[in-house]
Amino acid sequence: MAELMPRPKKTRYVAQEPGVTFFKPRGIPLRNLEQVIITVDELEALRLSDFLGLSHEEAGQQLKVSRPTVTRMLAKAHQAIADALVNGKAIKIEGGFYSLNYLFRCPQCGHQWSAPENSPEVQVCLKCDQPVSKSP
Repeated sequence: MAELMPRPKKTRYVAQEPGVTFFKPRGIPLRNLEQVIITVDELEALRLSDFLGLSHEEAGQQLKVSRPTVTRMLAKAHQAIADALVNGKAIKIEGGFYSLNYLFRCPQCGHQWSAPENSPEVQVCLKCDQPVSKSP
């Protein structure tokens, strides 16, 4: 009988890598703390959904994954954060299956969208067909 292979993970697209990747309770040396890990793509799901208020569907469109995947990512991140807060653990942000997504803006009509930097959809504006550039 053939073994079933797990489905390959779909790349999640994030707007930027986090500037801060570690949080810990004040006054407790790091060597005395347990750590929980939140992946970069889970942090992006938190940012989109909890911080910016996007629906799971809208967050999924930004991350380029399904709504149920966003819901699972958020549940995992919420569990890790709750564990850290309730049990006094450090939170480390690292890893995940992600690629950077860049913001593009049309100089002609002002339309904005995000896409991977080398994507063919960044050559011209999706609205007016004018050449575009990556926003700083």
